[in-house]
Amino acid sequence: MKHNILYSFRRCPYAIRARWALLNTNQIVELREVDLKNKPKELIEISKKGTVPVLHTNLNTIIDESIDIMIWCIKKSNMHALFNSNDKAHEIFNLIETNDKTFKFHLDRFKYANRFNNQELETHRKAAMQILLSLNNRLKAFSEKGKPLFLVDAKESLADWAVWPFVRQFRIADIANFDQNNEISFLRNWLNYFISHKKYPLVMKKNQPWAKQSEPQIYG
Repeated sequence: MKHNILYSFRRCPYAIRARWALLNTNQIVELREVDLKNKPKELIEISKKGTVPVLHTNLNTIIDESIDIMIWCIKKSNMHALFNSNDKAHEIFNLIETNDKTFKFHLDRFKYANRFNNQELETHRKAAMQILLSLNNRLKAFSEKGKPLFLVDAKESLADWAVWPFVRQFRIADIANFDQNNEISFLRNWLNYFISHKKYPLVMKKNQPWAKQSEPQIYG
């Protein structure tokens, strides 16, 4: 196998953060866009979960957790400071755990309330907002010290890369309220750094679902 292969889905926040890490660590992969209603057998055969993202490396290693893909990228590119700078690894991974377990739980039940319980939409929105407010306060504290806006020690880290696609999803659920909410102004600026980044269009580029006869789509 010549290239590493990434099975992905454009709008999935887990896949977005994997693609972001690949692109920002200069790792080249063959990108295979997955039709989630018609998953290719090649994906099912290598990952029992059958969910994206899944990285099949050219050394025949299968990595099917997005954070593990991101760490693989960082290690390959020798950018270790993104997850262990100044003994901040514990803080970085705590933020990611809160995002992946708690925030994602409430985000899904707010954004996709019709799939769950519409009557609890506001409860989940408020719970998600509490987490966003805590992120905003972290950013505000660094801003008041005249430092850049990043989540841990004012330095861009794995936490920023891992969390922003989920905050983006929350914004999409109610763009007007998100953009007009001054309580999260620092968080809005932080998110804007990513969605206005020159690499963002590449990360979010639309691709046709992959099929065995498809021409390889090289990403990176």
